[in-house]
Amino acid sequence: MLEFRNISHAYGDRLAVENVSLKARAGEVTCLFGPSGCGKTTLLRLAGGLMPVQAGEILLDDELIGGKGRDIAPEKRAVGLVFQEGALFPHLTVAKNVAFGLSGPDKQAKAAELLALVGLAGFEKRYPHTLSGGQQQRVALARALAPEPRVLLFDEPYASLDTQLRRDLREQARRMIRRTGTIGIVVSHDPEEVLEMADSIVVLEEGRLRQSGSPAQIHDQPATEKIAAMFGNGQLLPADYSDGAFRHVFGDWSATCLSGPEPVPGPVSLVVRPDALELVKDANGYPVVDVRLAGVTMTVHVEAPGGEGLRVSVARSAGIEPGERVRPMPVPAGIFAFARSEA
Repeated sequence: MLEFRNISHAYGDRLAVENVSLKARAGEVTCLFGPSGCGKTTLLRLAGGLMPVQAGEILLDDELIGGKGRDIAPEKRAVGLVFQEGALFPHLTVAKNVAFGLSGPDKQAKAAELLALVGLAGFEKRYPHTLSGGQQQRVALARALAPEPRVLLFDEPYASLDTQLRRDLREQARRMIRRTGTIGIVVSHDPEEVLEMADSIVVLEEGRLRQSGSPAQIHDQPATEKIAAMFGNGQLLPADYSDGAFRHVFGDWSATCLSGPEPVPGPVSLVVRPDALELVKDANGYPVVDVRLAGVTMTVHVEAPGGEGLRVSVARSAGIEPGERVRPMPVPAGIFAFARSEA
């Protein structure tokens, strides 16, 4: 297990990480998630020994590797790193890239074995410039696994690849981490990626840990308005809550729509995900201003008189067209409510 205890880190006067504690377990993927500047990459670099620990401790299987004046060098931490660019040596063949840093007579055989595991058997004599972006990332993964690291760190490794290839590589990385019992830590700002890849998600904002838990916990029980909005394409809808109902520009919704605790009466922000609504055709409803296909579903844009809009995901069979009038209604237990300041 890799453990961060009360980690704080500053760049000059700017505090990038503030008193963060978390644990990453062997054979699992822990995703550090948040917007740019939240501190996730700083934590990754500290774990890899690329920067000294300023405050707090980092332990690997109960051994102190960073903090209290002790900072073990990166090459002695049994840590592998996979970056967005792959960072392969252009003058070396694929096999020599994977075997780089290994010693012993069996290093080429080990490289071939790892290449087969990542689906690149027969690519041993190729050079990086002859590979696609996805193939380069697979080589980078094989190279990172070659020394049998205890920890594997991913710094947004698939951000530059197309959607389907990203999914394939994420699944492959998950399988390899489970198979080898490695501790996997992934930095990402993509909510879809962390939901698909993580066993555990750590949500960071402005250097602080806001919530941690399983993908289901983060998605279904968000601790803050921002977290609720980041996962599931949530939309913010100002409302007032009283007498068991939410009142807003799209009418009144019963509190039965709530997922989570009932708020205190007063101004609230509703977080409304597109799949948490249904559309009822109603001549006195609100105009459909746009419809976009999204595979087996379509996204319908509904607009209130003041310009407030909602995106609603419905089946294509619903047959809703631009110009029709509809009334958005919430499904039970699909909406999140958070107290809102009147300021």
